[in-house]
Amino acid sequence: MALILAGDKILASHLPLYAPPHDYQIVYEVTTNNTNLKKIKSVLKKAANEQRLITILPAKFDLNLLINKKAPTLNITVFNGHFERGGKVLFNATLTFKNPLYVEKVTTDKAQKNAFSLVKLTEQQGLIIHKIQSKPSYDSLSLVPLTKGEYNGELKCNTTINTALKSKLEACFKSVPSYLETKDLSVN
Repeated sequence: MALILAGDKILASHLPLYAPPHDYQIVYEVTTNNTNLKKIKSVLKKAANEQRLITILPAKFDLNLLINKKAPTLNITVFNGHFERGGKVLFNATLTFKNPLYVEKVTTDKAQKNAFSLVKLTEQQGLIIHKIQSKPSYDSLSLVPLTKGEYNGELKCNTTINTALKSKLEACFKSVPSYLETKDLSVN
């Protein structure tokens, strides 16, 4: 899972794949004890400034708990970088998945490639999620400002999978994506 900081909230995003049971896009608000909360927020603030990825690897658990919007508490290992691609272990912690914000099955039969959803986090901040569809696709999360709880931009972006994807998303939503993954959702 990828971790991002959204104001005072810590969000965990499941790293989806096309194969079950990982064929779900899942974003939860998570929490932990005060000591770990300070440590995680500090790491996430620094990573956001440097546009680095922070991921977590939970101890073995049933993903259906999150798919069914339960609130498990899991032992996790926090990584600087992608835990499967050379990420470095930072520390271990316990996270409680307290609030499911987005739980959707990956849809591979839709023709509309550039579909997005908006999740309202606060009256001032929203999260734009790219809906993963047929290959090739990508997973992205972009934090956007809201005015009186409303998003003033459009929930669309004409993108293709290439090296300029991050720049195109930034231009569409006026913010650098907090998380972007293309490798796990490519044609191969």
